[in-house]
Amino acid sequence: MPLKSPELTKFTTVSPVLANFDYNDIARGIGYETYYLIQSQDSGGTTYLLTPNTDYSSEMTFKQVGSGTADQDFDLSPYGIARTIDGIVTFSAGVYRADAPDTTTFTAELYKYDGSTETQLGSTVTYTPNLNTGSTKMIYFRFSITNQIMPVGMILRLRVRIVETSGNTAHLGTDPAGRSNASFVTTTSKLTVPYKLDI
Repeated sequence: MPLKSPELTKFTTVSPVLANFDYNDIARGIGYETYYLIQSQDSGGTTYLLTPNTDYSSEMTFKQVGSGTADQDFDLSPYGIARTIDGIVTFSAGVYRADAPDTTTFTAELYKYDGSTETQLGSTVTYTPNLNTGSTKMIYFRFSITNQIMPVGMILRLRVRIVETSGNTAHLGTDPAGRSNASFVTTTSKLTVPYKLDI
């Protein structure tokens, strides 16, 4: 069987990747991506992450037990390509208090983190819902971000804070798979980020 001559081999510069965008996204020039709060556990301890996948979390909730503050960062994997955040970032979460009526405050902040220095994006958002004994609610926060470039290697970080004023226990859902919990509206919490489309 004769070998093909190199001169007869055809080459192309056309990308084999087909990018698909929603029509409305193209019209706005913005594409939205959703990341879920999740906890990962191994022998080294617990890692708190943002993930694009609806996997099962090792724990269904992030919580503050008794009087005090639970403050936790949820990090996205470092960007592999530069992205530009432009628009309204939203954060929604199911929250719950198991004990007697009290005051619980939930706070969220968004940062870019380069591995050593973090810079806040947008403003701090705080809400104190009316949580009675065994009650559940949804919280929904919005961050206005304008033309914020996230270079390669940068990390998007969501900081969540729960402040409990007495001996009660307050929870915030961290299960992307949304496992059933009769106490919660949902155990799934998510961050939706608007990115400029390079089209």
